[in-house]
Amino acid sequence: MKRINSLSDLLMEELSDLLSAEDQLVKALPKMVQVSQSSALRAVLGDHLEVAKDQADRLQDTFSNIGQEPSNRTCKSVQRFIADSEDLVNTTQEGPARDAALVGVMQRVINHEINGYQTACEHAIDLGHTMIVELLNRTLDEERTINLRLNELAQYMINVQVIDSKFPGQQPDQQKERPSESKGEGFYIPEGKFSRRGIVKKKNKNTDVSRFISEGNPNVQDKNLQNPEEQGDLS
Repeated sequence: MKRINSLSDLLMEELSDLLSAEDQLVKALPKMVQVSQSSALRAVLGDHLEVAKDQADRLQDTFSNIGQEPSNRTCKSVQRFIADSEDLVNTTQEGPARDAALVGVMQRVINHEINGYQTACEHAIDLGHTMIVELLNRTLDEERTINLRLNELAQYMINVQVIDSKFPGQQPDQQKERPSESKGEGFYIPEGKFSRRGIVKKKNKNTDVSRFISEGNPNVQDKNLQNPEEQGDLS
């Protein structure tokens, strides 16, 4: 491994780590799609596979544009997350519980990537690499959008199905409060324009989110979702 002597060296190592993370995801996501039962989850993971390919190509272009070569480092964090997903597949029964576990692993991966891209972006700003900043910000938007889609899918569909399978015949108001509704627990909820409140208020949790979950490529957002306060309640 090359010795890091400057902020520029550190940025190159961070970008190499992110490239390794994307390459690992490109290989792992098809397996996750295959073992997922939910068609909505398969759609989100399939979309993220295409996004991860684009992001890996974008990082390769970044190195080419600045005349650098990525190091041969392996992102060990994502490597562990992917290993966790394989263990979960082997230890969970096929169904919504396994899907919920896969969502949890994917969100840990994405949150790790978001932190990495944010750090790399700050270093690129300090070094005056405008082109790199633009590319990293584009990727950050994509990662946050995928994270939001997974969060909505888990809270309003998959987790509900897990509870229903454990308490068949009960109405939602008869069930215990879900961890995702308790302070400090549940899946990561992005802040700002990517927050749950920033998307839309929903009365019917099982149906209102379906259009957002299944809308296809996360890079092409429905314009009606970009100004939710003007929309009012969609239910």
